[in-house]
Amino acid sequence: MDKLQELRPYQKSLVEFINASLREFQSVAIEAPTGSGKTITGLTAAIEFSKKENRKILYLTRTNSQQEQVLKELRNLSATMNIKAVPLQGRHNLCPLYREFDDDGEFSSESLSRFCNSRKRKVREGDKEACRFFNDRVTSRENLERLFREIPSAEDSMQYGIDNEVCPYESLKFAAAKADIVIAPYAFFLNYDVAERFLMRWGVSRKDLVIVMDEAHNLPDLAREMSSYSITMQNINMAEKEAQEFGDAELSERYRATDFCETLRNGVLDLTRDFLEERDETRIRFGDLVEYSSIGSKINMDSFWSYSSLFALFGEFISQKKEDAGKVPRSHVLSLANKILKWQDSEDQRYVAILSKENSGKVEAFCMEPTAILEPIKISKSIHMSGTLEPFQIYKNITGFNEMPSRKLGSIFPEENRTVLYFDDISTKFEEFNDAEAAKLRDLIESILMQVEKKSLVFFTSYNLMERVCKLGLRTPYLAETKGTSQQDLMALLSKFRSGKKPLFAVMGGRISEGMNFPGEELQLVVLVGIPYPRPDAKQKSLQAYYEAVYRNGWEYAVTFPVLVRMRQAIGRLIRSSSDVGAAVILDKRASYFKSYIPEMKLSRDPVVDLKKFFAGKML
Repeated sequence: MDKLQELRPYQKSLVEFINASLREFQSVAIEAPTGSGKTITGLTAAIEFSKKENRKILYLTRTNSQQEQVLKELRNLSATMNIKAVPLQGRHNLCPLYREFDDDGEFSSESLSRFCNSRKRKVREGDKEACRFFNDRVTSRENLERLFREIPSAEDSMQYGIDNEVCPYESLKFAAAKADIVIAPYAFFLNYDVAERFLMRWGVSRKDLVIVMDEAHNLPDLAREMSSYSITMQNINMAEKEAQEFGDAELSERYRATDFCETLRNGVLDLTRDFLEERDETRIRFGDLVEYSSIGSKINMDSFWSYSSLFALFGEFISQKKEDAGKVPRSHVLSLANKILKWQDSEDQRYVAILSKENSGKVEAFCMEPTAILEPIKISKSIHMSGTLEPFQIYKNITGFNEMPSRKLGSIFPEENRTVLYFDDISTKFEEFNDAEAAKLRDLIESILMQVEKKSLVFFTSYNLMERVCKLGLRTPYLAETKGTSQQDLMALLSKFRSGKKPLFAVMGGRISEGMNFPGEELQLVVLVGIPYPRPDAKQKSLQAYYEAVYRNGWEYAVTFPVLVRMRQAIGRLIRSSSDVGAAVILDKRASYFKSYIPEMKLSRDPVVDLKKFFAGKML
C-alpha cells in the first residue's frame, strides 16, 4: 500500500500490530499521545486489513469536531487509495423539513423515521409537495459523485441540501450503501435497532465489519447513557396534557389516561416525601415506584401494569393520528408508557433505581454495567484508540472486551519540550473549599495568566467552580465556555481563542478538553483547576459499590480511572509536533495521588516562577 510507505516508523509499527492482532483476535486497543497521528494510523490499519479481508469500515466518533478530523484525513486518502467514504448522522441533524415544523420539544429517532417514511410515501404516490427535498436529485449520479469527491461535513451537507432542495439525509444514506467507509456518531451505532436498520441498508453483516472507535475512553460512559433513562414530572405533565387533547381514553371503567398520569405523579411525590426528607437523592428499589403509585390510587400492582400497556396503546393511537395529519408522529403518552414498561424489566444487578428532587421529583434507572449494550460490537472486528486508555485492564473489564491485545505508544516528541507541574498549597475539595480558598485560587490563576503570558487554556472541574472563581473578578480578560453552548457558538468561541490572546476557560471532560487541535503557539499553557473527582451522589456510590463487589477495587474503577482520563485528556491538548513547547500545571494538593499514573509530574512551590523558567529555557 503506497500510503503505508508515507507513515512514520512508529505508525507503521502500530499498523502492523493492529493488523496482526485483528487476524488473531476480534479487537485491539491502542493508546497514543496527542499529535502522534492516531486517526491516520487507525484508518490506514483498518483500510489495509479490510481490503485483504473484503470488509467494510465503520468509524465512530463522539463529537462533530472529532468527525471533522476524520473527514479531513479521508479527503486526503480517498483519491490516492481509491476509497469511497461518507459521513452519516441522525435525521435530527440532517432533515431540513422537520425544522420547518413548530413543536414543543425534540423528536425521537422513531417518530422522525415515521414522519420521514410517511412523507416519502406521499411523494412516491404523486404528492411532490409532501417533501420538496425528496426528489430525483437524491439518487442522481451527479449528487453521488459530489458526495464521494467532497466528503462533506454534516453542516455542509445540510446547507447544500437547503440551498439546492435535495435531502441531505437521504443523499448520504443512498451514498452510504455504496461506500467503503462510513463515519458516524457513537450514539448512532450503540442504538441496536438503528444500527441493524443501517447495516441492512448498507448490505453489511456485523461479521463483515471493522469498527474504528475514536476516543474510545468515552465508550463506557456513552454505553451507560444509552442504557439509562428517567421518568420526570415534566414527562408526566406533558403526557397528561396530550392525553386530554386526544380524548383522554378510558383505560377501564371510570379510570382514564389522565388518571394513570395522576397515579404515577402521586407515586413519585409520595416517594419523595418518605425517602428524601433533607436529602436531594437516594437509591430505592424498582418496586417502590409501582407500590407507591398503586397504593396511592388504591389499585393492585397487576392493574398498574395492565394500565401501563393500555396507556401505551393510547400513545400508539395518538402517534398514528399525528402521522395521518402530516405531523411528526411523536407522542408524550407513548414515550412515558415505554419508560414505565421498560422499568418493569430493569430490576436486575445491572441497574439501580435513583430517586431525586430534581424538577419536583424524578426516578431514574441508572445502568452500572454497560457491557450488555456493547456485546453486539464484539461480533465485528474493532480498533479501540485513545490518548487515555491506561490502565488497560480496567478499560477491558468495564467494556467487556477482555480478550483484547493492547499497546501504548510512549512520548514521540522531545520530553524536554513539555513539563507538568502541580501545586500542593491549595485544595478544591468540597469540605475544604471556602471563600478564602476561592479568593486564593483566583489570585493564583490571575498571577499565572498575567505573568507567564502564554496562550492558555484553563480547565475547571465544573461550571460551578468556574463561576465561583470568576464571580470574584479577574484583572485579565478571558473567554469562557458556558453550559449548553451550541456547536456553532462553540466553534465561534474557539475561533476567537485561536486568533486572539485571551485565555479560554473550559471544563475537564467537556468538548474542548478532548479531540481539539491547538498546534504551535495556538496553545502553550494548560492550567487544571482542581481534580475532577466525580460528585459523590447516589449513582456514583452505587457504581463504586458495584465494582467493589465485582473486582474488589471499586475506587480504582469508579473514581481513579475516570479522573485520570479527564486530567490526561486536558493535558493532552498540548504538543502537536516536535517543535511545539508547552506546560501544564495542576492546582490541587490531591494531584500527588496521581503521580504514579502521570510520572512526569513535578511538585512546584511557586508555579509562576517555575513556568517562567521553563519557557525562558526554551527561548535560549
